[in-house]
Amino acid sequence: MHPIPGSRLTVTAAAAVATLLLLAACGSSKSATATPMPSMPMPTMSAAGGTPSAPVTMNAVDISNFAFAPATVSVTAGTTVTWTNRDQIAHTVSDTQNGIASPVLNQNQTYSHTFTKPGTYHYFCTIHPFMHGTVIVTA
Repeated sequence: MHPIPGSRLTVTAAAAVATLLLLAACGSSKSATATPMPSMPMPTMSAAGGTPSAPVTMNAVDISNFAFAPATVSVTAGTTVTWTNRDQIAHTVSDTQNGIASPVLNQNQTYSHTFTKPGTYHYFCTIHPFMHGTVIVTA
């Protein structure tokens, strides 16, 4: 290990401090409109109007790179949607208005919910509130 010129910190110690600051920021109680930290990309948005890309007809959603993918899925009533956390960081799936509340999902854990009524369901990660997704349920 080599000291940083003009400092008593080693490169390893500086990296440890940076990691702790990053983790502390993740647990912050700031509003959902906070700007994401570097290396935490936002879901891809379309150029027209800044809305999420077109819905995909499928019943599986990956949680990867701090985003729900696909961001919008379209299913028929009675379909079960399953989310799988592919990140090394824990996430949740939550729609408090419609009773969707996963437990904390660690890497490779899944959560499933059956959508019985047509409608548009907006969900988010309670740990990382900038992460949003939508399920569109048709009859």
